[in-house]
Amino acid sequence: MAWRTLALDDRVWTVSVAAERRPGSDDWVLVAAFRRPAPDAERHWIPLQISSQSKAALFARADTLSQDDLASALRQRLTA
Repeated sequence: MAWRTLALDDRVWTVSVAAERRPGSDDWVLVAAFRRPAPDAERHWIPLQISSQSKAALFARADTLSQDDLASALRQRLTA
């Protein structure tokens, strides 16, 4: 997934994804990075509930995420 821009409430975020493998696991987990476009702005790294043993398959799945999927993940983090 190429980076995207997401508007949530009155704020704009740039979104990119990364794959992370935790110690002792064979699976890669998709992590979304949400950043406000300012030098000292908020940043959130949010693990999504998507995993795969194939990094390529994980990034292919990331391409199918909708704006609503991303907004939901960010909203949950901001209200937690």
